[in-house]
Amino acid sequence: MIESQVNGIWTQLKKRKLVKAALTYFSSDHIESTFEGDDGDTDAPSIAVLPFRDTSEQGKQGYFCYGIAEEILNALTRYTRLRVAARIMSFQFGGEQADVEEIGKKLKVQSVLLGSVDKSGDHLRIQGQLVNTGAGAILWSGEFDRRLQDVFDIHDDIVNSVCTTLGVALDSDYNVIRHQVDPKAYDFFLRGLALFAKHTTQDNVYARQMFKRAIEIEPDYGRAWSSVAYSHGIEYMYFNASNVNLAEAARASERALELAPNLTSSHISSGIVCCMNQEYAKAEVEFENAIRLNPKKYEAWYFFGRTKVHEGDLERALKLFERASRVRPEDFQSVLLQAQLNTSLNKKGKALEVTREGIRRVRAVLELKPDDNRALNMGAFALLRLGQVEEAKQWMAASMESAPLDSIIQYNGACFFSLAGDTEHALDCLENCIIKVGNINREWLEHDSDLDNIRNHPRYHEIIRTFPE
Repeated sequence: MIESQVNGIWTQLKKRKLVKAALTYFSSDHIESTFEGDDGDTDAPSIAVLPFRDTSEQGKQGYFCYGIAEEILNALTRYTRLRVAARIMSFQFGGEQADVEEIGKKLKVQSVLLGSVDKSGDHLRIQGQLVNTGAGAILWSGEFDRRLQDVFDIHDDIVNSVCTTLGVALDSDYNVIRHQVDPKAYDFFLRGLALFAKHTTQDNVYARQMFKRAIEIEPDYGRAWSSVAYSHGIEYMYFNASNVNLAEAARASERALELAPNLTSSHISSGIVCCMNQEYAKAEVEFENAIRLNPKKYEAWYFFGRTKVHEGDLERALKLFERASRVRPEDFQSVLLQAQLNTSLNKKGKALEVTREGIRRVRAVLELKPDDNRALNMGAFALLRLGQVEEAKQWMAASMESAPLDSIIQYNGACFFSLAGDTEHALDCLENCIIKVGNINREWLEHDSDLDNIRNHPRYHEIIRTFPE
């Protein structure tokens, strides 16, 4: 698997400055989980934000409704003593028939924020309700009938009302950062967010187009520049390691830092670019800046950990992934990466312990979203490690069936079936990797220990000749 590590492989990879990248990043909602709350604070008030309903006459404002809800959700995560159900989990619910009691039980939250949006031209009407999931009582409700340019004030009013009702406050040293931009630019930005959240290769490209449209209208829109940098960086890391993507990521990241130096995402995108350029010391500074701005930002901890993996500092990477898993206590990805690192560090007992916890989290995600390809794909490897071979094969087969043309899934399938001893199936999968996968090249394939079981097969040598040097 792209993300799996076995004994001895790290020594080889460090010598060649190669590391395994999480190439299934976009296979599903890759870096989401149930809670984004302060780690360890189980007594904190908790909330899930559902996607807002589109009540516009034409019914074509779904992206705007989702974007508004996501913006409010992101703002709520700034509050230290508030646990917020993350997007991938809470956005599985919604609509007029949403059962708040069921949502409360499944997401383990005490309250739910519901809303609707009626957008027509320059007119905007947003309604919101905060509902207790136990008693079903309405804790707060509000209606905002304003112009489109007032959308940022509506954000603030809803967030402030919710937090006041729940009795939580921002840390005294946190300064609210507002970016008043042209409403048309913001509209394109929200379109980009909705596309990016789908986590597919093509949607990543479409999202970047929307972010660039926002920049055409508002050239100094730092958030849009940061998102452009992020999308190029993700494409480079996981799909197309071209010089163009690297250069564009660097250019957009530099612009984002110039325009929005106090924006967490500006430093995260810069850290990713530095990692890609193997400028690990600079990357560390950027990720530390991001964490300083928002210590609850999962992506900062996660990509900081990935950078340390690339650098070869496995012990530090392990600690960063542990922190990421606490920032998002239901996230399976950071936990299963810990299992792989513990295996590489010859801590087999700990690896098995963490793997079991990772599988528990995977099952929780699949209960809400059975077709989550990321969970199925990573979970299959974890089950194989635990010796649950038949279920592991079922999960991998389901993952591959849902993405038959995805070279990343096919490559992971090759690694999986190689480890499972199914040589012909593994070779079939490898042969289906018809395009370059992220940073994978012929040297990588020749040293990926997951493929050791098929290395001497004649078909293997025929296949790898088609990969770039």
